Amino acid sequence: MPSPAQLPDEPVAPAAPALSLYRKLAIGIGDFGFNFYWQIASLYLLYFYTDVLKLPPAAAGAIYMAALIWDAVLDPVVGLFVDKTRSRFGRYRIYLVLGSLPLAASFIFMLMPPTYPAVGAVVLTLVSHIAFRTFYAITSVPYAALSARVTRDAGDRADITAARMVSAALSAVLVASVTIPFISWLEASSGRRSAWIIIAAVYAVLATAIVQFSAYAARGLDASSEHDAAGPTLPEKLRATRANWPLLLVLLAVGVTSFVNTIFQKNILYYFKYVVGDAKLGSLALGLWALVTVLCVPLWTMVARRWGKRIAWLSGIGPYLLGTVLWRLADGHGTAALFGALACMSGGLAAYYVSFWAMLPDTVEYGEWKTGVRSESFAFGLLVFGQKAALGLGAGGLGLMLSRVGYVADGVQGPEVLGAIKAAMLWMPLAGGLIAAALIAYYPISPGRHRAMVDEIAARGAP
Repeated sequence: MPSPAQLPDEPVAPAAPALSLYRKLAIGIGDFGFNFYWQIASLYLLYFYTDVLKLPPAAAGAIYMAALIWDAVLDPVVGLFVDKTRSRFGRYRIYLVLGSLPLAASFIFMLMPPTYPAVGAVVLTLVSHIAFRTFYAITSVPYAALSARVTRDAGDRADITAARMVSAALSAVLVASVTIPFISWLEASSGRRSAWIIIAAVYAVLATAIVQFSAYAARGLDASSEHDAAGPTLPEKLRATRANWPLLLVLLAVGVTSFVNTIFQKNILYYFKYVVGDAKLGSLALGLWALVTVLCVPLWTMVARRWGKRIAWLSGIGPYLLGTVLWRLADGHGTAALFGALACMSGGLAAYYVSFWAMLPDTVEYGEWKTGVRSESFAFGLLVFGQKAALGLGAGGLGLMLSRVGYVADGVQGPEVLGAIKAAMLWMPLAGGLIAAALIAYYPISPGRHRAMVDEIAARGAP
């Protein structure tokens, strides 16, 4: 095992108190609230822009990409700022308590711009989306960093990650299953635009209550102490990040997977509406995707706890790639075959969700062991930067592709449009899955190595 770099050791904080099952679940359930926002933005927003606001596809994709890249750039900045926060409410909880209210307001505002080509429609759409992404970053980065702050136990982290993933997936099932039917029901009395605003308000109220509850459950676990008095400087954090090659591997693999999965998932609504001819099946498909993820999270959590997160991630890539091939083979052979392929893909992808969120705190320990510098929120900010930048590029690329092949909102699509949708849903996930597998094959932190690193870090701080 190599020796740590010769940098001054940051004082080691005292061990966090043992986490009860209630606290692990209560902290993890925060992702149920955050995913009301995330799932609407991820699953429906590009479709909302093109088929509800009637924005040109290239403009819709550019707005989505610009806002997500802004969010991505903001995340590490938020991480740096949060690292320096000291308050009687703790380092992270204060952002959840105070940030959840403007986040809710900005989410509703995001679904309020006028339809195109009204004057200022594109500008208002961009401004509202950037406002939402700003408050989302300010609130979500501290929440994501909690799992590294509240415990150093790898098993507890896997449990919190599992609670988060199940909560996120259940929220995704709810959003995917309820949103379109609820909007269809409201349209008759309120109109299509008002229906979207009403459902945004409902989701925002529920999300705020859940995030506040999660912040309450984490009280005391991220309390500031004398050990936090002098954190590492930005140059130290940057040097430590360059030396933390497991973190860089995870960042690359997450970026690749997020990019290709964005293109596939955002195409699901277009595929069922224009290739299959039934838009409602797209909502059912998204709900199935999320439900299978929920069911598979416990399996991959067990694999991660027993054999390690690297094995879990690599094991999940197999069914993901198989499902991608089956999806293409199922084209034209009925809904059951398509849904079966989606279930295979999402079951494999659940391993990715479990693994990368559980890997990230371990890479924080690796960086501290290697360099003496610990920075949870900066590392989480970098990961979310890579994830969101990839999501933005994927959405922007999809919008540009639709524009170039002649996509017409709510119209009859030509063979070139349908062919482009089908091709993107095959080759992108295949290439992304293989690249991610090649990267994660080199991930070095096994459960045993992680325990040894944590023990060595603790020994350095012993009197």
